[in-house]
Amino acid sequence: MPAGRALTVVLVGLLAWTLLFGPELKRSAEEQPLGARRTVSIAVLSPFVWISDAVGLSAVTGGVGRALGRGGPEAPAFPVDDLPTYSPPPGVSPSPEPERVPVVDTAIRVPTGQDPLRVAVVGDSLAAGIGYYAERVFKPFFVDVTKQGTISTGLARPDYYNWPAAMKQIGDVFRPDIVIVMVGENDNQSLLDPAGRLETQIGTGAWPPAYEARVERFATIATRNGAHVIWLGLPIERDESRWLFIERQNAIYERVADRLPNVAYLDTWELFSKPDGGYTAYFRDGSRVELVREDDGVHFTGTGYTILMEHVARLATESFDLHEKTYET
Repeated sequence: MPAGRALTVVLVGLLAWTLLFGPELKRSAEEQPLGARRTVSIAVLSPFVWISDAVGLSAVTGGVGRALGRGGPEAPAFPVDDLPTYSPPPGVSPSPEPERVPVVDTAIRVPTGQDPLRVAVVGDSLAAGIGYYAERVFKPFFVDVTKQGTISTGLARPDYYNWPAAMKQIGDVFRPDIVIVMVGENDNQSLLDPAGRLETQIGTGAWPPAYEARVERFATIATRNGAHVIWLGLPIERDESRWLFIERQNAIYERVADRLPNVAYLDTWELFSKPDGGYTAYFRDGSRVELVREDDGVHFTGTGYTILMEHVARLATESFDLHEKTYET
């Protein structure tokens, strides 16, 4: 084939591919931190997305993706559209919403088969994995779990996904007794408001207290209906360039948990690191050695998530008197 014709075929193929997957590519660009790369990517992809929407290609590729078990090209849905609604069974009175936040930690109610404990798992892709294994650690007769982990989300970018608003909806509709939070993996970037306006620039002295205020607001929303929060710190990762960021985030989560009632913090960094503080993909407990981290050096294997959930249950037992009949021991 002549070189000119080959180049034409390549360009046409790239154009068709961009039209088909433009919405998904734009969504990936919107997830990125503020900067020239994000701005240029969105500007270049926007016309392709408009054409794809106009001729109906977005609906076709989105439907195919969902049929294959992938998300569609749109940003994460809000309001939450798969949230179970809590309705008290006959003879069970709904717990009243407290008039004010309690000043001391309180015990988690003892569930029954008629009125099981309600557990909501929220956060980013790490939380998405936790949700599935929470169902395995908690006993289904006594516990209902709703999995609300959403990939590529965090507290820094409510313009992409508004977690405080989502948490309020989860609290009002599902009324969880326990909220398991793991978020922050995507938050090493400037803080925007829900309209996409810059509030606090990353790398400035104003960023840590501004982010801490967001963490505290989120935890306060999570406990407003009487729920108890287990906030999981970010685990150590293989990429050492991210360690400083993770340690800064974890210090913020721990400080907020220490000063708020009904919020407990679990240090996953120490739990899954070597004795000398380095990264390892294995969990060692006496003679027990298990592979607990995926190849990406960030996420957990099924075994890792199970171990993590076992520690969550123990912490809830120690901090909030969670009844041991609710989980596998």
